[in-house]
Amino acid sequence: MIIRKGEASINKKTKNAIIEYVLNNYTIFVFQGNLSKFDILIKYNNDNSRMRTPKHIHWVVDVLMKIQGETNLTKQFLNCIKNFWNSSKPLENNNFETLKNVILDGKKYINLESYTKLNEFGEFDIEFLYVLMELLSIQEKTNNSKAYMFGNIIDELLQEKINIYKIVYKAGFRKRG
Repeated sequence: MIIRKGEASINKKTKNAIIEYVLNNYTIFVFQGNLSKFDILIKYNNDNSRMRTPKHIHWVVDVLMKIQGETNLTKQFLNCIKNFWNSSKPLENNNFETLKNVILDGKKYINLESYTKLNEFGEFDIEFLYVLMELLSIQEKTNNSKAYMFGNIIDELLQEKINIYKIVYKAGFRKRG
């Protein structure tokens, strides 16, 4: 992974990304968000395609494929992510150094090499999922320290008997207004 200062912008009106994580097949971009002072807006793309905002359903489908291929290993990975989510705190700053350190510090507690077998299943490699899921965790906690959606989806994926309908519902939840 290469971590660099942000160069990309979403359009001519937005500022450059704060930080970019360049991974094997994808780049994850983090921009200033609009929901709170330290909110982050996460985008990603593949091979210079258009930037997409990650939805929970994107990574959930990938994780379900990994569970089908290597159940125990995938659940070990999810337990690591759940531990990070449980201990994550709202951002007190969303500058380059803070966002860089979130990912690098987290890597001290997870041996990504031990999960590379999971790269055989699904679209996303394990390093991409790790960075994305860490960023989604801190994004959720920054905007609402009592938030639970990300954690609830992980809990559902860790169940002995997975209820795919419940997971897809939670991952695709949209607030109706």
